[in-house]
Amino acid sequence: LVRSHAALVLGHSGPAEVEPGRGLLEVGFDSLTAVELRNRLRAATGHPLPATLLFDHPTPAAIAAHLAAELVPDAGPGPAPGLAELDRLEGALDGGVEDPADRERLAGRLRELLGRLDPAATAAGGDGTAADSIEDRMDGASDDEIFDLIDNELGLS
Repeated sequence: LVRSHAALVLGHSGPAEVEPGRGLLEVGFDSLTAVELRNRLRAATGHPLPATLLFDHPTPAAIAAHLAAELVPDAGPGPAPGLAELDRLEGALDGGVEDPADRERLAGRLRELLGRLDPAATAAGGDGTAADSIEDRMDGASDDEIFDLIDNELGLS
């Protein structure tokens, strides 16, 4: 809802063009468009919103969290950390990844991240960090993956 109305105010074609975690003042909002967004959200939700809404809650995600807390105060904890970023990644991958090398590197990184969340990996005695399985990661790694490991994991870039 917030991103849709922000996109309309900015003249964008849709909500996908408004990043949830990016400051609205950074993407072109000023005091007049901030008032317009507040008025649109007030009309859509039927909930009174302060004139300082955009300044108190500078990103679409922050405004959405504020609205959720105001409109559904007993909704419980919010989404798990990282879910919004995964949604953005999913949207970025909708068109597919053409280059097989890029696709393999991306798949490797996603497997690594998934391994951090896998309870079986942490139950095996590690703490879920990349350092736990460096030998396993290197056994099946391509040359590019090994160089990326050296650059990113060992801090040599």
